[in-house]
Amino acid sequence: MSQNPLTELTHQLVKHFAIYPAGIDASSVMRYGELIRYHNENLLEGGDMSIAASNINWECFCQKHGLQLRMNIEQLLNDEKAKEDLLEQSKQWIFPLQSITKLRRERYGLHFHRAPIIANVLNAIFTNGENYGKHREPAGDGALSPSTIHLSLNNRFINQDEHNSKELHKFRAEQLYLILGRLLEYSKWRVVQADDVTDDTLRVCVDCNNVPRRPSVSQEDKKTVRVVCGPVLEPTTKTATSMTSGGYMALRSNDMLLIAMHRHGVRDCVKGKNFESLMQRLGHAAVIVDLFEVRHSTGATVVRSGLGSSKGANYILYNSARLETLLRTFQAQVNLGVYESLPPLDKIDLSVLEDELDWQLIYGYLLTFPKVVESTLAQLEQGLCAVHSLVRYIVDLASLFSRYYRHKQILVQQRTNLMPVLYARIYLVKAVRQVLNSALALLGIEPVDYM
Repeated sequence: MSQNPLTELTHQLVKHFAIYPAGIDASSVMRYGELIRYHNENLLEGGDMSIAASNINWECFCQKHGLQLRMNIEQLLNDEKAKEDLLEQSKQWIFPLQSITKLRRERYGLHFHRAPIIANVLNAIFTNGENYGKHREPAGDGALSPSTIHLSLNNRFINQDEHNSKELHKFRAEQLYLILGRLLEYSKWRVVQADDVTDDTLRVCVDCNNVPRRPSVSQEDKKTVRVVCGPVLEPTTKTATSMTSGGYMALRSNDMLLIAMHRHGVRDCVKGKNFESLMQRLGHAAVIVDLFEVRHSTGATVVRSGLGSSKGANYILYNSARLETLLRTFQAQVNLGVYESLPPLDKIDLSVLEDELDWQLIYGYLLTFPKVVESTLAQLEQGLCAVHSLVRYIVDLASLFSRYYRHKQILVQQRTNLMPVLYARIYLVKAVRQVLNSALALLGIEPVDYM
């Protein structure tokens, strides 16, 4: 069972306008294109989500998936009664609607009641912890066995030289294989070893893009998918780099140190074991982001002279450290008796988290994490894994939290009237930390405690 409530919500919305014939599994419909969009910015103006108003869009969608429209009109929601009917029907949904607004370009913006979503998201995160977003198998004797999948890495990538000196394109392929394995732990698939492969098992092999495809002639070939990993290129010549993974990590570790010192004021810590560990983590994170911020099948470009994205690994981990520092400081104040201990979640006034920035974090990012992870594997059977979309999600989450930190005072003064705000925001910070750490773990990136 998916932990993605947006899947159920989307089906409930579609069922208001269309009929699913018997035998069609609503959960098999994954891609809605322009028909339905979930937003993560400009929520006040554009709605939490928007739908196409034109009947043509809905007819095309219904024909493609074998559905039948409930009404034959040119425009959906074309009068107040139609809008009121949708609002009334939504009271039966997982998350009810609050209002509907007309947007430009024949679209309607839908706004949800915020309180149920805020409570649902925070409860789900703290109940499931690091398992938030993972697919759960339904219990009971009648439950269907999950489909099986076998993941492998082309032999040319397996042999690793000593001293971490793997060629960079081989390192990229190996990391793609590891990331795929972690993503599959969240999915509906059951991963099996080579000895347990059956005729129905999907075989996925991470390969390079210079191996020609063979025509599928056997049943085994037809159940085999190649996930192609592109080359790693030099920035100026656009030719394959000769740099090794060890050399590139050392280069990027130094880049991260210089950026942290000049931009963020890295702590003046002694070059001991902790410092070495921090630099290794920063370097590894930078390399992973460099290699996977683009689609895995295309060429990734190495970063020379520290010239890269201004919101890359350093930016992500700086905000990871900021989260840890906030929570450490809060706990220190509790230990000193400045604040009382954090009450249970069910005692928290979550209405203070309905402001726009709080809502954008919760609705736009925390709620959508299961959907983001699920979507990375949506086209796996076509040999595609959207790791780049996960990287973009992490960067955007870190960016929004940075903006939240600048605009919201989290550790407020010890005043009775401000304590509900403090406790609610601490829970939000803890939730952001959990989701960010889970997302980073999928990429094999360790969070940092300080910078």
